[in-house]
Amino acid sequence: MFLFAEVQTNPLFAMFENNVINWFLLVLFFWWVLAKNLPPVFAARELQINSTLEAAQKARVEAEQLLAKQKAALANAEVEAEQIVSEAKNIAAEMQATLEAQTKKDIAEMLVKFENSVAGERQLLVNEMRQAAVKAAIELTRTQLAEQTSAEVKAGLLSQFMEQLETLNAKSMVATGSLESTRK
Repeated sequence: MFLFAEVQTNPLFAMFENNVINWFLLVLFFWWVLAKNLPPVFAARELQINSTLEAAQKARVEAEQLLAKQKAALANAEVEAEQIVSEAKNIAAEMQATLEAQTKKDIAEMLVKFENSVAGERQLLVNEMRQAAVKAAIELTRTQLAEQTSAEVKAGLLSQFMEQLETLNAKSMVATGSLESTRK
């Protein structure tokens, strides 16, 4: 009985036993495929991530160097700007001093010209005053002489004038004759 006895099992459990083994084999197959194919994928991904990190590190170093250069250039630019401003202030001060000196020189020259002009005008006025005084004196003398001179005095003055003219003519004749004799 026992040898030929059939064991009655639940059909649902039999299906489960076969499925567990199938599932186990399926998982084992997937694990083997993944273990075979995923390490190169992960290695490639790791290499890509590492190269990206290295590139980022290089870019960071270059950026820091560029930043240092820019800071140095900015510091130099500030120093140069201060130098330019300082030079501009010095040039402005020199120009102001030059303009003040030139202005003082121009004022001194204008003052000298003004004083010369005033002196010239003063001299002109003095000359005009002298001429007016001389004319007035001559006119006054003429009127006084005309009133105070008599006919005898006028005749004496006229004779003296004529004598002087004759002396002058005699001297000029002798002088001209002597010059003519020396020319010949």
